[in-house]
Amino acid sequence: MVMKEVITSQTFSSIENEEQFISNVDPESYLARVSLEYFVINSKSNLVEKLIDRLLTSSSEESKEWAEVYQIDHLVYKQKMNLIEATQQLTYKKVISPELATLIKIFQLYNYASLKKFDMIASLSELVKVEIGMLNDGYMKTSLLCRYKITMQNVYLHLNKVKNSRDCGSELLEIALTPTMKAVALLSLGNSYIIDDMQKAIDYFVESVSISEQIGHEMLIADAQSSMNFTYCYWDKPDKICSEVLNTDSLSNTQGYAYYLIKSNKKDEALTLLDSIEIKIDSDYLKAFDQYYRGLISGDSTFFRGSIMYFEIAGDFYYRQLPLHELK
Repeated sequence: MVMKEVITSQTFSSIENEEQFISNVDPESYLARVSLEYFVINSKSNLVEKLIDRLLTSSSEESKEWAEVYQIDHLVYKQKMNLIEATQQLTYKKVISPELATLIKIFQLYNYASLKKFDMIASLSELVKVEIGMLNDGYMKTSLLCRYKITMQNVYLHLNKVKNSRDCGSELLEIALTPTMKAVALLSLGNSYIIDDMQKAIDYFVESVSISEQIGHEMLIADAQSSMNFTYCYWDKPDKICSEVLNTDSLSNTQGYAYYLIKSNKKDEALTLLDSIEIKIDSDYLKAFDQYYRGLISGDSTFFRGSIMYFEIAGDFYYRQLPLHELK
């Protein structure tokens, strides 16, 4: 039996020219397969595509399987395949490698989380946890564990299992393989403190922004700033918001701006803004916030009850606390 090469973070830190590495690496090797994971989690999309193409034309069936699985995830990332189709393809995918089999389940966890199918996550997540524990130590195992922690940190928060979410985040900070992973963990940790402790939440967001700025991750910067704005509004401190990051380039951001107007005692402007996007809202999650903000504007408990209903349909029991608090 041929022993697998042990791949660690140091294996990849020694690469001087990544393009040349992809051209020269043996597509039938274990190193080539694990390199797919390295390039994906380091957000090197173009290199991922090149490596996938190399493995797809390999004579190794196992290398082809790895390439096919990563290709499905890459198509979702490029918005060329929807989550439902991706989940179906992954469900029926039979593979040789136990690492790849676990990765498939993690991709499914991602998709179920995005689709708010928390009932599917409950059983699958326990299986993934067991499978990761059985894998050989190395880069792939650590990365899969990081992916698992990122997913479950977010899932636990939606389910209002705050301690579990924070535990995942703290553990992730200890093992994170990339700055992006750390920034995501810090962002979710901040979100878990929005309702309990304003300063802790802000501190985590500031740290997340700092890391994201260092790596130029604009999306994470925007997400952390949005959460920071929401936190200041929730704690009735709209004056602390950085006006430069207030925008209406998405439905979620428009709602966030309306929240800022409400907390700044400009409720008429806020209502006009909410009315202008009402017909465009097609998500139960966003409908829940819409009803919550309308309740804050009018003081009408009917809106808060509507907000609770939509949060429950969306499967979010963390932010459901907002309208529940108002009703109390």
